Amino acid sequence: MDSPFRQALAERVIVLDGAMGTSIYERDLDVETDFCGCENCPEALLLRRPDVIEQIHHDFLEAGADAVETDTFGAMKHVLAEFDLQDRCFELSKQATEIARAAADAHSTSDKPRFVIGSLGPGTKLLTLGQQTWDVMLDSYAEAARGIIAGGADAIVLETCQDLLQIKCGINAVLKALDDAGRTPEDLPILVSVTIEQTGSMLVGSSIEAAAAALRDYPITSLGLNCATGPTEMGEYIHFLSRRWDRTISVVPNAGLPALVEGRTEYPLGPRDFAEQMLAFVQRDGVGIVGGCCGTTPEHIRLLAQGVADTTPATRKVTPQAPSCTSTYQPVEYRQDQSFLIVGERCNASGSRKFKRLLEEEDWDGIVSLAREQVRAEGAHVLDVNVDYAGRDNAKDMAEVVSRLVRQVDAPLMIDSTQIATIEAGLKHAPGKCIINSANFEDGDEKFDQICRLAKTYGAGLVIGTIDEDPEAAMARTADRKLSIAERAIERAINVHGLNEHDIFIDPLVLPISTGMDQDRRSALELVEGTRRIAEKHPAVQLICGLSNVSFGLKPVARVVLNSVLLDELTNAGMTSAIVHAGKILPLARIDEAQRLAALNLVYDRRDASVGGTGLPTHDQRPAYAEGVDA
Repeated sequence: MDSPFRQALAERVIVLDGAMGTSIYERDLDVETDFCGCENCPEALLLRRPDVIEQIHHDFLEAGADAVETDTFGAMKHVLAEFDLQDRCFELSKQATEIARAAADAHSTSDKPRFVIGSLGPGTKLLTLGQQTWDVMLDSYAEAARGIIAGGADAIVLETCQDLLQIKCGINAVLKALDDAGRTPEDLPILVSVTIEQTGSMLVGSSIEAAAAALRDYPITSLGLNCATGPTEMGEYIHFLSRRWDRTISVVPNAGLPALVEGRTEYPLGPRDFAEQMLAFVQRDGVGIVGGCCGTTPEHIRLLAQGVADTTPATRKVTPQAPSCTSTYQPVEYRQDQSFLIVGERCNASGSRKFKRLLEEEDWDGIVSLAREQVRAEGAHVLDVNVDYAGRDNAKDMAEVVSRLVRQVDAPLMIDSTQIATIEAGLKHAPGKCIINSANFEDGDEKFDQICRLAKTYGAGLVIGTIDEDPEAAMARTADRKLSIAERAIERAINVHGLNEHDIFIDPLVLPISTGMDQDRRSALELVEGTRRIAEKHPAVQLICGLSNVSFGLKPVARVVLNSVLLDELTNAGMTSAIVHAGKILPLARIDEAQRLAALNLVYDRRDASVGGTGLPTHDQRPAYAEGVDA
């Protein structure tokens, strides 16, 4: 059931209050007497001067604000620790929310209810820059959120966000606090507001496109911008969200671009100009939440509320972003127009001697250079990262590698491991939307479910291999079994764990056909047919493979030909991505025709005139290959 706040949001534009911080510092308050000696800690006012906070709320509500934000912007434990107040996190968060609740209730009427939004800021440490750990920040945000929930908030906003990893951690912390209280995001919504600097990105470099893609699958009610700039500078980013974000958009700017004048920060935009610029967002972009950040006064909010009351919001035509993963900086679509999704395979201790050596030597700069080379010289869209190596602390290695790659390489990461702890160590350091490689049913539902939960928690895509518990043939070798296991996996990932179909990558398993063993000769043709069947039945699902396994043991020149020919067959059958060394894939036009046909005969196991009794394409049913060469 929707909360009263969500119901109001569906009916009208919600006007938030103005600046809490600048409203406090405009008052003649003493650091020692009023702030308990905690300079630059607005939450400390709750201890001795709660009347100041209460009056600020009343001023904005009297001006016409629909909702006020609590004095909890820095109430998280890791921020309060700077003032030795960490043990009072819950108490201060709850008290601040109760003060706002009382003020809102005093101004509510039957036709104009007022709301309380629990404010959680970015804190003073950034996860992506390694200034704090995920676990400490999760606990810190969760404790503040518990206080806000206990105090009676109608919604919680993560605002002035500068780091996607901090946002993901904050959302999970709020979800944890809601679950502890027996609440859900439906009855107490989560709002997110990022800060785009004048550089055109968030502080750690993320674009608005990356933010929208990375946060798309989280249960948040709104996404928008606040702080750093005035309304003018936010225009292009809000216009992007109006076309691509399928939920509510919020705009909460400063009163113009701040300037330093004689040692004081001043905000140039007066109430009337501010209101006019804000109303343009409602009229043009269909924005659903407006308000003021630094420098905005009750008069700014008064004119904004009056304008909103007489303004009809634009009707938005939203075309959501294509399903994507993201680096720290930019999104990368799963479906490439001119190519398959190229997942670079060389940052893998299992398959790359060079990467294994760099890992042994702990040559982190060398690993970054190898990753950059795959993007720059080989055209990789995504980087597979696998540090599984006996005798080393794999989780520690994954954290070390990922924390460097996300800052220094502009490519999304595929976090690849057989170990739950190693996968999670990588995800805790990756601000963008990653892909997890991989889940399967080899150990039954339990481990599969664990990895699905990681994908849900960290907002990641998920590779699922067609492997099950069968003690005799765990790896699916036939098209029938590949499809059967894929359908089991898709159904469980979606219906049990709530993953989106477009974030599921099915790996129908590339097995070697180069061994000379009779049982392996049909592996490639079954793979192609299995790919075709899965793609036809589940067109929204991605399909991926570790391509080079097909030619294991052959000479390098033969491997290039066989890999390239099989990849062409697979993409024609519906394969959308592959883990490859892209520099060793050739266009078919550059492969000698006799070699191409020999590779096709090997792929389709043409030892005689037909491949009978299987229902699969026969030699005669593929006229393009009628002049086959003996493989």
